[in-house]
Amino acid sequence: MAKLFADLFWVIVPFLIMLGVLIFFHEFGHFITAKLFRVKVLVFAFGLGPRIFFKKIGETEYGINLFPFGGLVQLFGDPTERDDNSLEKISPEEEKRALYAQSAWKRFIIFSAGSVMNIFLAFAVMPMVYWIGIERSYFEVAEPRVGAILAGSPAESAGIKPGDLVLEINHKRIKDFKSLVEVEILNANQELTYKIQRGNTVFEEKIRLEATKDQHIGYSGIFLPGTEPVIGAVYKNSPAEKAGIKAEDKILAVNGKEVHYWHELTGLIQASEGKTLELLVQRGEERVIISVKPEYRAEDKKFLLGIELKEPRVFVRYGFVEGLVQGVKSAYHWGALTIITIGKLFQGQLSLKAVSGPIGIAGVTSEAAKLGISHFLMLLVIISVNLGILNLIPIPPLDGAHILVLGIESIIRRELNRKVKEMIFQTTFFILIGLMLVITFNDFIRYQNEIGDWFRELLRSFGIK
Repeated sequence: MAKLFADLFWVIVPFLIMLGVLIFFHEFGHFITAKLFRVKVLVFAFGLGPRIFFKKIGETEYGINLFPFGGLVQLFGDPTERDDNSLEKISPEEEKRALYAQSAWKRFIIFSAGSVMNIFLAFAVMPMVYWIGIERSYFEVAEPRVGAILAGSPAESAGIKPGDLVLEINHKRIKDFKSLVEVEILNANQELTYKIQRGNTVFEEKIRLEATKDQHIGYSGIFLPGTEPVIGAVYKNSPAEKAGIKAEDKILAVNGKEVHYWHELTGLIQASEGKTLELLVQRGEERVIISVKPEYRAEDKKFLLGIELKEPRVFVRYGFVEGLVQGVKSAYHWGALTIITIGKLFQGQLSLKAVSGPIGIAGVTSEAAKLGISHFLMLLVIISVNLGILNLIPIPPLDGAHILVLGIESIIRRELNRKVKEMIFQTTFFILIGLMLVITFNDFIRYQNEIGDWFRELLRSFGIK
């Protein structure tokens, strides 16, 4: 029982803390700009839910709510809450302090300030990650050199060979293996131009990427060089789990043939065509032999054991100036990647299955918190910049919708009919809810085994089978 609730703690609490920080800073952006333009702020509170302590200072109530997750700002004369029947009770002096009475440029700044604050938070926090130091995956810092090619992959068909160095993709410089993977992920089923260096020769080759069947993200079949066949994770109910393979196991040989790299292991699994394999495994100080039968997955057209590579990791820490520069570059990188991803989603070039919702974000936040403060802060940066940019999309109830209406009204030089605005807001709001339901459903499907295992364990702890 204690382990169950410890697991629940590590999922819920870090997620709520992160969500609270992001929402509070977002609302603080609206608050501070409203004060700057002398718009009357009725309430500014930390947290949500029932009130604990509130004190009125001047014209604003400041307070703390029961749940310390997020924040709340209430502005006088918010157009979304405006009641024309109450205007008779407002003096001309009071109406000057209303949000709806402000000039278009002031309202634009107030509406966009929440997103600006989230983006600013990302740029402020990211350097801290590099000053503290963080473990990074080897593929994030490794040069974009081809270690191996997946048999039958787009890269093999294009004639790419192990040892080739990828200089550019579609005329964009590729500085590390991470950059290569990110470009491929966002370009499923697209033909890209790779600039390759092979020895002293530099040439270009076109590769049409394929899409993974589960998340519909692009891949070429290029592997990182020098990755040892060490197991990082074993999937639930997979052939590997049933055979007794464990995380941290190192595969030394398959059917008596020595393997030194991960791509050699995956190649032998494919070559087996589903026949039982005998694995020589290094587990701690002992060696064990495990028999396992690969399972054919029709979606991927591959034989799989249900294992993941344990990626080599390196610890990175920078001094003040270099950490500041790298932090700003990294925050900018995540912002640019968010914009590109949104564009790909709207163009239909990236599936919603590749997007995480609340369940997925909670799971990732939990893992980041367990890894330490640096990983938690880095995830906060990524989600903060995502939140800041996504909130500018013109879909109610996002701030971008208010900015769009404000822009239209500025062009036509009159206020849109309130019934028309309400109809547009309600329609697009339901579209947004629909999208969130689809994304959350995809999350549930992705994590259904973990969720099911947790509930079954909970029922067993109460004596229910």
